Amino acid sequence: MPKRGFSLIEIIVASLILALTMAGLVNIFVSSKRYILHNRARMAGGELGKFFLDPLQTDVREDQWGTNCLSANVSCPGASTVNYIAYTPTYSITRDTPIANINKVKVVISWNETSLTP
Repeated sequence: MPKRGFSLIEIIVASLILALTMAGLVNIFVSSKRYILHNRARMAGGELGKFFLDPLQTDVREDQWGTNCLSANVSCPGASTVNYIAYTPTYSITRDTPIANINKVKVVISWNETSLTP
């Protein structure tokens, strides 16, 4: 009479295959979560860049020259925190444009990537 069921070796091999498959799937989910968090932080950085530059656009009137961030007499908007991530702006103001009295402002937003771990 033949015995029914699986041998111990068959069960161990099947368990090993299942464990390797599950480990691969977990790795995919963890890396996709990290990718989503990174892109969310990039989007927030872009929006904050606009937020940091908006006060400069409103202060371009001639009667406010010397009292705004472009004149370097007043500090520009500083760091901002969104979803527990601190975004720090770095401004670079270029005054050597071909047209007189025109400044070129560039803001670079930086944040700490290690705070994005799931």
